[in-house]
Amino acid sequence: MDTRASLSESPVIIADREAWEEINLRDAGTVEVEIGFGSGEYLLRRASQYPDRLFIGIEKKPGMITEVAKMVASRNLDNIRLLESCAREAFTELFPACSVSRAYSLFPDPWPKRKHSKYRLFSPQFLRLLNNRLISGSEALIVTDSEDYCNWVLTQLPGTGFEVENGTIPPQFDTRFERKWLKQELRTFFRILLRKTEHIEA
Repeated sequence: MDTRASLSESPVIIADREAWEEINLRDAGTVEVEIGFGSGEYLLRRASQYPDRLFIGIEKKPGMITEVAKMVASRNLDNIRLLESCAREAFTELFPACSVSRAYSLFPDPWPKRKHSKYRLFSPQFLRLLNNRLISGSEALIVTDSEDYCNWVLTQLPGTGFEVENGTIPPQFDTRFERKWLKQELRTFFRILLRKTEHIEA
């Protein structure tokens, strides 16, 4: 089976610019974006709980997109769209300013080796871009199992227009990675909640 062909045929998957432009974000009401939705558990639950909201999932791996698209179809959810992209490109090229009501990233890759830290997503540049795309007063949530990564994100935040609330939380998202850490007896995760208090021009 041609995976690429099946991707383009699914109404859930945004396969090209034309499909993206059919979504009028400014008239879509509440728009939530999950960065790196993985196996899609949290995205699917949120979409089921809030049928009046539009949910956009961003993921780089086409295999995961295909599997989650099947689950979206089997549950008859019409308020999810899946985008194959890296977050930087998606937020730079596709989302206009003040178009996103809520964003979240659960267990992003911490790139723990020092030589790989340049690949970490939540740099000051990306945080300013994220701020620009969020509606004033809205929130972005980051949850990680890595205390080092949490501390690194906190050092990136000055000058990005966010008020920060951070602390530890118990397991509560039931994602693939959270279940993985639970099997390894990890019971505490690090939560960073960002609230937009100042608009940053991107």
